Amino acid sequence: MNNGFADVSEPRALTLEEIPVIVNDFRQAAANAMAAGFDGVEVHGANGYLLEQFAKDGSNVRTDAYGGSIEHRARLLLEVTAAVAKEIGADRTGVRLSPVSPANGISDSDPQPLYDYIVEQLSALNVVYIHVIEGATGGPRDVAPFDFASLRRRFRNTYLANNGYDLARAQTALKDGSADLFAFGRPFIANPDLVERFKAGAPLAALDPNTLYGKGAKGYSDYPTMAETA
Repeated sequence: MNNGFADVSEPRALTLEEIPVIVNDFRQAAANAMAAGFDGVEVHGANGYLLEQFAKDGSNVRTDAYGGSIEHRARLLLEVTAAVAKEIGADRTGVRLSPVSPANGISDSDPQPLYDYIVEQLSALNVVYIHVIEGATGGPRDVAPFDFASLRRRFRNTYLANNGYDLARAQTALKDGSADLFAFGRPFIANPDLVERFKAGAPLAALDPNTLYGKGAKGYSDYPTMAETA
């Protein structure tokens, strides 16, 4: 303490007593979302956020029941998912994963067995889908070797694929069974009528990356539809 303020200059690991509070916070957030009228909740276990920090050995240096082995590192993600599924139903619970994305500097030395295990456990929880970022978040798909088909085989429900998909790639993946659904993030920002453009075989408007991430309404809600530019 210094002049009445806590010293937060050094990072601090969550204590074992704090972890159940975190799990309950996720559960309560899911309950709040449903009360607000949402159809379901996606547990964010990707992009270097807290649950992924626990799961990957590049960030998790714990030596207790939440660190070390794959089973221990995956525990928080699975406990949170189980709590959310119990609260709102597994059929309304999805989970987002990014096995090899280096987002926020988080990595794992051997992600394949880690995520094979995580997905097997999520399948046992019977969550309705997994949302998998294939490659680097917002970056190349081939950032690191990984067998995403292994996750597909291990999961009983819907596999939602994300990253670098256009219509042709999605159609191919759907036809060969490597995914069930596809996420189109940035294309949807620049093309508010993306589905109609896909159906019509129309060209897509280009995204201006300079307007992303909190710089106001420009570049989020002012892209025109095909009808508006005709």
